[in-house]
Amino acid sequence: MRQALRLASSAAAGLAIACMSGTVSMPAWADTTSPTPSASPSSSVSASPSSSATSASPSTSVKPSPTGPDPAKPVPLPSPRIIVNATFTPTGNSMGLSPRSTSNLGVGVLPQLTFSHSISNKAVVEGHLTVTARSMLDQTLTPVLGSWAWLDDHTIMFRPLKYWPGHAQIAIVSTLGGAVMGKSGSHYLVGAPSLEQAYSFTTGRSFIAFVNGKSDRMNVYIDGQKVKTIPVSLGQKGWETRNGVKVIGTGKEPTHTYTSAALNLTSATDTKNPAYYQLVAPWNTRLTPSGEFIHAAPWAYFRIGKWNGSHGCTNMRIEDAKWIYDTTIPGDVVVYSNTGGATEAPGNGPGGLWNIPWHAWLAKSALSSSSGTVDLSPLPAPSSSVPAASA
Repeated sequence: MRQALRLASSAAAGLAIACMSGTVSMPAWADTTSPTPSASPSSSVSASPSSSATSASPSTSVKPSPTGPDPAKPVPLPSPRIIVNATFTPTGNSMGLSPRSTSNLGVGVLPQLTFSHSISNKAVVEGHLTVTARSMLDQTLTPVLGSWAWLDDHTIMFRPLKYWPGHAQIAIVSTLGGAVMGKSGSHYLVGAPSLEQAYSFTTGRSFIAFVNGKSDRMNVYIDGQKVKTIPVSLGQKGWETRNGVKVIGTGKEPTHTYTSAALNLTSATDTKNPAYYQLVAPWNTRLTPSGEFIHAAPWAYFRIGKWNGSHGCTNMRIEDAKWIYDTTIPGDVVVYSNTGGATEAPGNGPGGLWNIPWHAWLAKSALSSSSGTVDLSPLPAPSSSVPAASA
């Protein structure tokens, strides 16, 4: 934590800070003859998952305004050069939304920039990106402490130390137009004029739910106030619901049929097997691609709020599951604890990247890494030995 707080005082660090407004001027240069290679697909990050979201008070330090010439923008620009562009995605943690979806997002989204070429000087990129949050309620600026992390040589993602504030306009101000971001062979990598701009998205109300596997309760907080306590039943022994942060995406179904065959417990036709089931559940909200849902379980009312007996899903009463289904938006956060299961893998769904420990996230930043190098090891895919949750 001491290391994280030190980041706020670094004038060059790519941390989120307040106090950035106005327009961004375009550089008076352009080189349309230089090649612009297309981006390669991004890979993932590696780190051991943490059992819960990191928490700490955001720093109020403000990055000072730069004075004098920018050493990353020499005049004249060196040659030969490659002009580098970038694509902004406000929901880089794969929630199923279009990259054009930039309004009314949940506080668990993770924005990213994907560059058109492998970046060799990653510190220059981070030092020319500033993240700010402006309240849409009273227009005040709120400091947001966080760090960039490189998912691969093309892709950089920002994660706040906490979640984003609700009802806020998040701006990622880039001054990379004309910046030299290293070399590729004999060519210099120079930011295109389009990189001199502000990318933005807005958050809706802050929705964060906490699920406790010991009390079999979900406590829901909207804008910091507890609004609802919902009894639940989680995964039974051998099918424990996974701990950690999960983020809701677009995967919702008014009805979903859960079967024992989907988990290889029985065949689809072995109806006489005691383990056989085929259950139609209303109001299903998906949490992970491996099969964890929040859904109504009318067949399990006797255990909801009392003990865990599902195959990993979060069972609720019909009215509560419908409330979750109707109320939540992509990016809303659900945090699980005391389930008896492993922590959700970084690669399993839109919440997985929040489970990377903070020190491991910092290791993926050129400015925040204590080793001075950027950890680009790939993010592990969900283990095939972990069964998909069902019913």
